[in-house]
Amino acid sequence: MVSIQDYTPDLKESWLRCRALAYMHSSFTDEITDQRDDIPTNRRISLVAMSDKQVVGLVDAVYLDATQANPESYGFNAGTVLTTLDAVATHPDYQHRGIARDLIDEVIRRLQPRGGELLIYTLDDVPANSLYRSLGAKLCYQASIVTAHSRHNQVPLWTDFKVNPEHEVDVYDTEGNQVDYAIDSETYYVGQKRHIAQLDNITKIATEHVYTLKLSDED
Repeated sequence: MVSIQDYTPDLKESWLRCRALAYMHSSFTDEITDQRDDIPTNRRISLVAMSDKQVVGLVDAVYLDATQANPESYGFNAGTVLTTLDAVATHPDYQHRGIARDLIDEVIRRLQPRGGELLIYTLDDVPANSLYRSLGAKLCYQASIVTAHSRHNQVPLWTDFKVNPEHEVDVYDTEGNQVDYAIDSETYYVGQKRHIAQLDNITKIATEHVYTLKLSDED
């Protein structure tokens, strides 16, 4: 029997194992680590699905503030409260049982008093995208994370963006200028697919799918 409960520190090792095994079978293999983000309990909701005293599913939702996300970048009004799904994973032996849905449903229920919008970031995994759409989440935008080489010696840092009507993003540099692509860690962040052609020696393209889910019927 699988039960849902709040995460507690004594479950850390089991939590890390579940996430690692789940990510090994997803597009998030480069995010497998032996660390768990140390986010204060008053800034998050962390739930786990338990079976035989082991974590077999997990979800973390993190409350965002104005320094972490600008509501207007996503097309929302200034001051809109934002929360993000920071991690969602199900142990491979327990997938296709509705565990992730049950975990997210409980997170959504707990977030109702907070209201605002839930941001959901994922990559190209079909089951994950299908799940989020089935929960009522709407596609906000798609962007590309490209491993490649730029022919330009200086590439601007990615500092801001704004969703456009085509559900792609306009990317801006530190000076507020719109750019075709920008550096994001060790990859290039390309807001519109047509700009990918400007990069050389492309070895990997991952599509970032960003969904939003309204957490309250109130205006």
